[in-house]
Amino acid sequence: MIVLLYGRNGWFGSWLENAGIKIIFSLLGMVIATIFVTLPFVAREVIPVLEEMGSEQEEAARTLGARDWQIFWRVTLPNIRWGLLYGVLLTNARAMGEFGAVSVVSGSVIGRTATLPIFVEQAYKNYQTEASFSAAAILALLAAVTLVLKEILERRTA
Repeated sequence: MIVLLYGRNGWFGSWLENAGIKIIFSLLGMVIATIFVTLPFVAREVIPVLEEMGSEQEEAARTLGARDWQIFWRVTLPNIRWGLLYGVLLTNARAMGEFGAVSVVSGSVIGRTATLPIFVEQAYKNYQTEASFSAAAILALLAAVTLVLKEILERRTA
């Protein structure tokens, strides 16, 4: 979808190219692809919390004269903070290992647009097993840290 929208022959591609904005094969495209793939994890955690919370507290704050941003910062955010934090943690875990969408959009340029999972694949294909294993071990270590943080959050919210 990102290539169809922002690629050279995409809907917005020629306009962006004339404006000097490069999305495909750039860091910006990788960020957009990662957000597109991972943001549903935040929504999956926050929406049930918002449904359970209801709108009574927000309506009460509005009747007391609070503005929209005040309602968000003082009523909504404190009630959804653990769901939001858990969703961000899941998003981070997914983003660290994202391969598919990012590899299509990034072009896998070593040193510029290669992420760690892409580096693992490229190093393995080039018979650089030590480098591939080392990068995979770093990913595994980051996954373990993410699991520990997830466990801490689950105990804190329970």
